[in-house]
Amino acid sequence: MTRTHMKLSEALRHQGEQHRNEVRFCAPGWEYGYTADIYLSRRRALVEVDGPSHYGRERRDRIRDTKFREDLGIPTIRIRNSEIERDADRAARKILSQLNRLW
Repeated sequence: MTRTHMKLSEALRHQGEQHRNEVRFCAPGWEYGYTADIYLSRRRALVEVDGPSHYGRERRDRIRDTKFREDLGIPTIRIRNSEIERDADRAARKILSQLNRLW
């Protein structure tokens, strides 16, 4: 877990949002499992922190997000490292606002 990921996790906890970090998922028909950065089980949603490991892998990430949504019914919210670094609390509020619109 990166420092930026930890900052967001702390900010989500500060907002009262229970979650787990680095959760592995697998579904029937998947060749292999995927690990999500943050899983908000109460909301049945994922948060992905898009840092350097995601650059140039956007197509792969879209496929992964589609698998989570279509096969497991779990949407993915993506947020860039830079937004978290600027203001982790604001980034957490933005994520929760997006989730409130989904549900």
